Amino acid sequence: MAERQIQACATVLRSGVYVLGPQVRALEARLSDQLQQRETVAVKSGSDALLLAFKSLGVGGAAGGHPEDEVLLPSYTFAACAEAVIAAGARPVFVDSADDDFLAPLAHFRNARTPRTRAILAVGLFGDPTGLPELAAYCRDEQLHLVEDVAQCLGAGACGADGHTRPAGSWGDVAAMSFYPTKTLGAAGDAGALAFRNPRHAEKARLLRNHGYQDGLHICLGQNSRMDELQACLLQVALDDFPAAIARRRAIAARYLEAWADCPMQLPRNAAGHAWNYFVVVLRGPRERNALAVQLATKGIDTRVYYEQPLHLHEALRHWQGTGSLPSSERLARCSLALPLYPMLGDEEIEYIIHAVRQAVGDVNRHSQT
Repeated sequence: MAERQIQACATVLRSGVYVLGPQVRALEARLSDQLQQRETVAVKSGSDALLLAFKSLGVGGAAGGHPEDEVLLPSYTFAACAEAVIAAGARPVFVDSADDDFLAPLAHFRNARTPRTRAILAVGLFGDPTGLPELAAYCRDEQLHLVEDVAQCLGAGACGADGHTRPAGSWGDVAAMSFYPTKTLGAAGDAGALAFRNPRHAEKARLLRNHGYQDGLHICLGQNSRMDELQACLLQVALDDFPAAIARRRAIAARYLEAWADCPMQLPRNAAGHAWNYFVVVLRGPRERNALAVQLATKGIDTRVYYEQPLHLHEALRHWQGTGSLPSSERLARCSLALPLYPMLGDEEIEYIIHAVRQAVGDVNRHSQT
């Protein structure tokens, strides 16, 4: 891939066109093909994609909506989700995860709804899209906007009530994508995109990403969220290898699930259509989680905590915190750990990780019982 990336970058540098040019348009067309011909708009980052999703739909006081507009979103996710809601001039309402899963279930969204609710932000956390069909049907029935955050589940698919599988990013009114290097489709830096059901909303996003500029005039106030041609050409190279990369992620996840089925830790749900952006396990408690991370580090195996604090407990979000506890989100923040999973892992590395985790989890479990 490296040689193809170099050649693609050289083509752009020789062209003299570096922003919102033919590479960006070609990328938008290819992403549209991935997402059932949704109108696609390339932007500068996944965070910008989230903000422009709400602004294009008119949700929030800064987007032409009402300052009391509410957006329901999971508490156990990345802070950019709440930042986008607030920047659009709406109010985030945080929803708890399921007792036995990372995703927030439909029942929790339904219970959190008020007359001021305008939209639901559905996050395909760690690559799992299975909540999308139910949420899409609910939002359609209740006349709410559904915004998909597919930053971690591009390439995933979910099966609807009609028995047909559709890609994540094609269920809601708009999908926000991130191409941060660690995502299933990664750029060489920050980049993002939006995919819209309604072309009218896509046209609004195109204006907003470029200071509201059209035909020599500023039609509305927007921002600088233009994608670079270099990122667009690199993403097209990555798209060439995308199906193989998703297949490799799924193969590694299947190997992990089989090898660790009898280990004393909660494994992620083996959902059909999962994109496996991350492989996140849940330990009995924070002491066990931290001990496992330390033991694996001594064996040269890197781990990550996603996320150390749920959004409803962030100091920066104090103004928007509710009065109740969200126990499942709080437990996940204390007890979950991401283990290595990415397409470049070799078979020998995978076997090494499998045996090291089995041994480390066993040691941690024995010590926690003494």
